[in-house]
Amino acid sequence: MRNRTLTTLSLMAIGCLPLAGCPQRIQIPAEFSLAGGLGTFEVQADVLKQNRGTGSLGDTQINIGSGTLRIDPANITITPANGGGGKGTVNLQAGGTLVVSASIASADAVDTVCESGEKYGPFDVALDVNNQPVSVDPSSVTLSQNTIDLINGGEFSLCIEVTSPIDGTVTIDALSFSLGL
Repeated sequence: MRNRTLTTLSLMAIGCLPLAGCPQRIQIPAEFSLAGGLGTFEVQADVLKQNRGTGSLGDTQINIGSGTLRIDPANITITPANGGGGKGTVNLQAGGTLVVSASIASADAVDTVCESGEKYGPFDVALDVNNQPVSVDPSSVTLSQNTIDLINGGEFSLCIEVTSPIDGTVTIDALSFSLGL
């Protein structure tokens, strides 16, 4: 009898998902790795850098109905350029804001995704006095239905744009998605 009750409760909870009256929808976290150079940028202060590529959130049979995108400050590393100590050395400004945006389009639009993709952000990444990320504003953004359809379809193209307050290397390991059924 206990197993039958648990099964009934489970089915009721699953059946509740598509209805607006449910108190909370199930959210599935998904990390999108920016390995292979997609998340690494050699930056100059205040100069926009872009990287583009294609990928997917994995092979799944579940159709998602909603989602958000966020950038975790723990996934960002900033390595200031070496001043070398010689002539022309510039004192690095401590702190500031790193600006990050992401654009998503169909997989065949990889060459134009930065210009024509659905844009998310800008995310303002606050840096501490050691130029390390401490927070991101906004904490997350809601994905459009078009982006949800692209994720459900499999592979999509992605553009990451970065503007740094200092010269150096910015590495973003992953983007974080929270996907609703």
